[in-house]
Amino acid sequence: MEKKKIITTLKEIAEQPLPYLQNWKAKTGRKILGYFCTNTPEEIIQAAGILPVRLWGSKENISLAAQHLQSYSCSLVQSSLESALRGDLNFFDGTIFPHTCDSIQRLSDIWLENLRFPFHWDLILPVKLHTESARVYLIQELRRLRQGLQEFTGRTIANDDLRSSFALFNSNRDLLRRLARRQTQIAGRLSAADFFALVKTAMLLPKEEHSAKLEAILSAEEEEPALLPNGRRLFLVGSVCDQSLIFDLLDNWGMVVVGDDFCTGWRYFSDDVSLSGDPIEALTDRLLVKVPCPCKYHPGIDRAAELLRRVEMTEAQGVIFLLLKFCDPHAFDYPYLRDKLAERKIPSLLLEIEPGGLPLGAIETRLKAFIETLGG
Repeated sequence: MEKKKIITTLKEIAEQPLPYLQNWKAKTGRKILGYFCTNTPEEIIQAAGILPVRLWGSKENISLAAQHLQSYSCSLVQSSLESALRGDLNFFDGTIFPHTCDSIQRLSDIWLENLRFPFHWDLILPVKLHTESARVYLIQELRRLRQGLQEFTGRTIANDDLRSSFALFNSNRDLLRRLARRQTQIAGRLSAADFFALVKTAMLLPKEEHSAKLEAILSAEEEEPALLPNGRRLFLVGSVCDQSLIFDLLDNWGMVVVGDDFCTGWRYFSDDVSLSGDPIEALTDRLLVKVPCPCKYHPGIDRAAELLRRVEMTEAQGVIFLLLKFCDPHAFDYPYLRDKLAERKIPSLLLEIEPGGLPLGAIETRLKAFIETLGG
């Protein structure tokens, strides 16, 4: 019963995070910084005594943001700006913009020009990840962020503060990996909607609070009987997926999501930071060796090969790409990944999604047709 109560609470926060965050700030008096990309070094923000919170946008109709952005900007960019212009984020203390795609870079300029948060930071990450110069540059960039946060808060971020932060984040990532492994090995123990709500709230809650909830869920699961449904095993791919309705559809049809390759999923918690050596260099190395998203390039890490390895490891019967409309980096990446899956005779489906208004009827029809092709 405790497990169900915890999951229900986290799902409520995942659906409506701003009231929770506003209440948390009023109680603690601590600062909150928003960020946009999985490659944001949250650990430095945490070490500065600030809560890092991923910005997911909103499901409101776009009106104010339309005055500043082209209609072909991705929905994450449009809806995030809409939330800020409406005043929904006024209790935030600032925002960090990692330079990933062109849209996020331009959003930073529009944000700075039209909004007046106390802290605004452009984190210019390298695109090529394999060169020595990229490592040297990224070390300098992370040190610059550290200095900027020290000046903003008026407190020193010591190396021990960073290592404590690393340990906190590593522990939370380990718990998420354990849950993910159980999703693969004991299919159906958590619904897709439940699992992705747990991952999303890792980017919203203080890590101590979130980890305690995950530990309680894992402990409860050890006492439960193994659940091995006969549902078809699916693997999900994309960038940001905040579509609980799609997860609900899959759950209602008895589908089992056994793995994912989301920026807001596996890529968020797949790798830890070393606690030894210089902490900024250790954090740099984590960011450089991760499986790159389409915005980054590493000739030694092939995204398709890594995707195939994980799809086959999870014994998924099909792959569903859930891509934000007008997300160019992932759209350019899709044909290559699709073709590599086809070479292994792994069926796949592409669905373009938008937070504001999903055409659920059409999506449901396409999903159902795809699932039927996977066989019983």
